Amino acid sequence: MGVADDASAVYWNPGGLARGAYFSLLLDSGTSDSIPNDRQAGKQSGWLLALGTPALGVSYYRLRMSAVNPSAEAPDLFSLTSLVTHHAGLTVVQSLTDGIAVGVTGKLIRGVAAEGATFATRAEDVLDDFDVIGRSANRFDLDVGIMATGSFGSVGLTVRNVTEPSFETADDVELELERQIRGGASVLLLPIWKLAADFDFTTAAGPLGEVREFALGTEAAVTKRLTARGGFRLNTAGDRGRTPAFSVGASFAVMGSAYLDAQVTAGSDDAFRGWGVAGRILF
Repeated sequence: MGVADDASAVYWNPGGLARGAYFSLLLDSGTSDSIPNDRQAGKQSGWLLALGTPALGVSYYRLRMSAVNPSAEAPDLFSLTSLVTHHAGLTVVQSLTDGIAVGVTGKLIRGVAAEGATFATRAEDVLDDFDVIGRSANRFDLDVGIMATGSFGSVGLTVRNVTEPSFETADDVELELERQIRGGASVLLLPIWKLAADFDFTTAAGPLGEVREFALGTEAAVTKRLTARGGFRLNTAGDRGRTPAFSVGASFAVMGSAYLDAQVTAGSDDAFRGWGVAGRILF
């Protein structure tokens, strides 16, 4: 979040657009899952299409979060909850000084909330093979971000899901997009080497319990066309806390202003492991 200055800033920190490219276009997709045992499983996925300029951004993204947990009614009965949200956003950015900018993203959200139960041997089987019919609803929400940039790096703060929109399943179970407050900073160690960290000020409900993350990463230019990245994230909340996941990735300049990005995340069975790919065009 402390380094987002291309079109991805509409999601991570709207204020970051002010210090980015004159024009950027991004298509990003990723998925991750955690299967700690035969009784629990969780999955998160999403994709983002965004266009950004220093003063304005337009975005559409889809997020899905699913969780499988054992039911108390029978030993081999599992419950599945799922929330799929479609976000159409417009971002407006205002510079307060030469180095500080504030951005606001207004979002129209269509959410589909679902819950159901089925008999199975393993939670993983439910996550892969069981589908439930959801109830849809429309909500309006806001994301707000501020970014301060200097010669040695940047620091930012983002408040996502300001109104905490909620969606009900057919059985009137409420699934909520909780408000998240996240801070981040990046430091330029060398002209080709950067260190960044993000941390959550708030705790939110994740697929397998409470989540409050801390992440630390670094990126460096290997050649003029290749940039390498690495880092880790740690959940500092809940019974499943202190479980790290490690990521490695790279960006490659296919041609002058077109880039391909890829990353892989690994860790223990308790961590969310997955992958992500993206394509960017910058001017």
